[in-house]
Amino acid sequence: MNPRMGELLSVQAPMVQALAEIGWTHIPGSQLDRQEVSPFIESEIIDALVRLNPVIAEEPARAEEILRQLRTLPLTVVDQGLMQTNQAFMQWLRGLHTHEFIGTHGSQTVKLIDFETLSNNSFIVSDEVRYVTGRKAVRFDLVLWVNGFPLAVGELKSPLEPRVSWERGALDLLEVYQPDHPGFFTPNVLTFASEGKEFRYAALGADLRYWEPWGPVQDSPRLEDVLKATTSLLKPSTLLKMLAHYTVFESRDNDDPGASLVKIIARYPQFDAVELLVPRAKDPSKNRALIYHTQGSGKTLAMVFAAMQLVTDPALKNPTIVLIADRVQLVRQMWDQFRTTSMPKLQVPEKASDLFKALREDRRGMIFTTVQKFKDAPLLNERENIIVMVDEAHRTQNGDLGNAMRRSLPNANLFAFSGTPLAKLNRNTFTTFGDPDDHKQTLHSYGPDDSIRDGMTVPLHVAPRKVEFQLDREALDAAYEELSEQEGLTEQEQEIIASRAGRNSTFFSNPERIRQVTEDMIEHFYSVIDPLGMKAQVVVVNRAACVAYTEQLDALLQARYEQQLAEAGDDDPVPVRDEVAVVMTVGDKSDPAEWEKYSLSEAQEEALLKRFRTHSDPLKFLVCTSKLGTGFNAPIEGVLYLDKPLKEHTLFQTITRANRTWTNPETGAPKHFGTIVDYVGLGEGFARAMSPADPSKAPKDLEMSGLIAKFAMQLETTMSRFAGIDIDKPSADTLFQAQQRLPNEQAQEHFAANYQMVHKIWETIAPHPDLKPYKPQYRFLSQIYNSIQPPETSPSLLWHRLGTKTLDLVHEHMSEIRVTRAGTVIVADAETVQQLIKEGYEKEVKDTTGMTPDQVVDSIAEKLKRSMKDSDEDHPVYTSLAERLEKLRLQALDAVEKSIDWLREAFELARDVTAAENAERESGEHGLDLLPDPHIGALTQIFNEFAPADSPAIIERVVKDVDAIVKQVRYDGWAATAEGDRIVRREVRNTLRKHQMHTVPGLFDRAYEYIAEHY
Repeated sequence: MNPRMGELLSVQAPMVQALAEIGWTHIPGSQLDRQEVSPFIESEIIDALVRLNPVIAEEPARAEEILRQLRTLPLTVVDQGLMQTNQAFMQWLRGLHTHEFIGTHGSQTVKLIDFETLSNNSFIVSDEVRYVTGRKAVRFDLVLWVNGFPLAVGELKSPLEPRVSWERGALDLLEVYQPDHPGFFTPNVLTFASEGKEFRYAALGADLRYWEPWGPVQDSPRLEDVLKATTSLLKPSTLLKMLAHYTVFESRDNDDPGASLVKIIARYPQFDAVELLVPRAKDPSKNRALIYHTQGSGKTLAMVFAAMQLVTDPALKNPTIVLIADRVQLVRQMWDQFRTTSMPKLQVPEKASDLFKALREDRRGMIFTTVQKFKDAPLLNERENIIVMVDEAHRTQNGDLGNAMRRSLPNANLFAFSGTPLAKLNRNTFTTFGDPDDHKQTLHSYGPDDSIRDGMTVPLHVAPRKVEFQLDREALDAAYEELSEQEGLTEQEQEIIASRAGRNSTFFSNPERIRQVTEDMIEHFYSVIDPLGMKAQVVVVNRAACVAYTEQLDALLQARYEQQLAEAGDDDPVPVRDEVAVVMTVGDKSDPAEWEKYSLSEAQEEALLKRFRTHSDPLKFLVCTSKLGTGFNAPIEGVLYLDKPLKEHTLFQTITRANRTWTNPETGAPKHFGTIVDYVGLGEGFARAMSPADPSKAPKDLEMSGLIAKFAMQLETTMSRFAGIDIDKPSADTLFQAQQRLPNEQAQEHFAANYQMVHKIWETIAPHPDLKPYKPQYRFLSQIYNSIQPPETSPSLLWHRLGTKTLDLVHEHMSEIRVTRAGTVIVADAETVQQLIKEGYEKEVKDTTGMTPDQVVDSIAEKLKRSMKDSDEDHPVYTSLAERLEKLRLQALDAVEKSIDWLREAFELARDVTAAENAERESGEHGLDLLPDPHIGALTQIFNEFAPADSPAIIERVVKDVDAIVKQVRYDGWAATAEGDRIVRREVRNTLRKHQMHTVPGLFDRAYEYIAEHY
């Protein structure tokens, strides 16, 4: 079948029919009452002008006065620019233009569209619409006309054409039709594209990365899903809402490649949230709501779209909109977002008194402020049409500042926007802002999984690092004892110093550790991140570490630059010296004088961040500790190096700085994921952070059997000293008996060391339900520990005097510091990092084959090794592969996790064998001859040729399912687009899910990397 016929019959005709069923009148393009050189149906425009404007109805000839001005706009597009002309046309379409008609006195508002009574408008859908510009002619697949104006244009492709997707249609609109025929797009609201499988839409001029789905992305999209999205977005009422309320023009400062004026239209979660929020603001029986939208999904724009409607809604009688953040930086960003979209009536009080005055004096419009300005606020205004929108509401709204704000505006409507709402006893965003009648006390929810699924944010990969060192405890104890004698410290003072020295920051600040970690950062960055054109954020434990890491990174960058200079030839381009900068608060009286050079004004900091966001700028690293964790949007950030212990929502907000979508402006390559390099060992803390809070139950926990077992073992060891004491009925006598078991200082120190281990594990994994049985014992040990602590004393002066000396002692006795790497784990949500291997897996293998997993793996590995050896013992890749095979063979598979580890290694080996084959053949060599059949993947051939007859069926099924994907992607260019890569990733994940292996850390990566060798 002709692909064009396939497009018409399989996509275009069903779409036209679906649109006709929801209120659009179908008139084929060839039958429209219009000239092909005009972008309008002028007869429809004249009818609408007469119908909607009484002054024109009195004298229909007056319509020509308006039509003359409207015709002029497409003619000026070449000189003015499409975006500027489109913005001007939007003003006309929204009814914001006035005109003094000939023979009348005074200007009259001109109404082109009736947004209130839809039946007063004409809605026409046309297919095969010709438009002629000069000698160029184009035929648009679908055009949607409202009162004669082409508000939406669609480009469709045939699903019968191989390797053609909606992207081809989008590129036709973006790169051909809009540049060559801009006049037709001057009234345009949106464009859309589909190949019958997926549906995407975008504003004029939007790069391919900004073409969005309308509704959740489906794993297996069908025409039915496309038609559902089409009729939902292009329903007459929705299209007119997009025109009236969900379109903004943003002026940018050119730190992003592209035009200074950018058109933005709402994504579907923003639209859905605001469609719920606006009626809630007008409901006299309700006055609050929580909107949970994950980090990076566009919360601030949702606030823009909501404010656009609320500030102009007649039902709210000229309201006051108060937009609140907890940091000046966030207020500035919100202000910039609103200012650049030409929003009216914007105010930013500089002082609390200015804020109080504005609210007392009943000022209307929008006020931007921080929550801190409400400190000690009196009653300011009791009006009911005050609407408060709080960004990142989980941080401060449960404390005194939030309470003060609500007391000062007792009748205000309260709307909270949060990417990490909290559900804790003392900090509960749901209780503070959620309406109990809303599902889960949330008006609208759009979580991390939703955002990743729809491509609005990218997944996060965690690359664990293990920072190991040896501590010479005996020598350190002796040195510390000598220091104590020299300084004449009492036992209490020694305890204070030892306590301070035992903090995490002591070990994090070791200069040698910093050197090792920063060297690892540099090696990783320039081998993995920099080639992709992205940049790095470094988060460290405190401000002193900020300075130390910045200076060390700067020294390494200088050394790298000097090496590049020395290696550069006469004809080579001059190397660029990459830079590192620190963003931290400086100015405290106790700050060292040498820190002053890192002090930045607000303008300097903003300029620095702009440099970081700019692809061509050599500023590659930003170092911080508490700044830039929230409210910082830099899509170019490809990696976050984390060397600071964080928990829950703070960890979530920090690591999601790397989840923004981005496309390299030089190569066009998209960011597939953000990387978190973890030097702390946070483990399951990542999954806890990614799990959304639920007000109705405890947050989703993780499988942490290893940590819990370690905790139980340490608890048992610590409790053994108190055997026989009845802890079920604690009393003073119980505590006394326990203290009797600690008769001297040595015993107390030994107990304290054991307790600290118990305490640290408890703090790491609490509140896991499996800890509940241990709670009485843990509480008992805590009481004992607290009871033997010395009296409280002020440690500040003591640490100021001896802290540096003490830290030097500790650092001198830390040796053999090294950074080692582990496998990468995908963190998309809590589920993806749980190991939910089906119970009885090992039993299933044995029941099926009669062999244990270790026997199966030993057999396969031996066959692999022998095959490679027989092929070419001196092959250049044989040695390393053979060593890995031997290691694989020797692994004991006495548990499910070990068998999965083996499968993970098998994927990696198959990938490397395939890579070796490809490399040899590309260089003209014969190769290993291990893979004689190019139509079957490496894994399947290995199993077919070398696996024993009774190999485990479940392993063979996984292998064959993965190689089925390989077979589908063996043509050039499969991964050339983000969409192709996304499909492969989805199929790999579905395959692993099919065998209940989708949550195994690292397994997805190994399988995906193996498949990628065939691209």
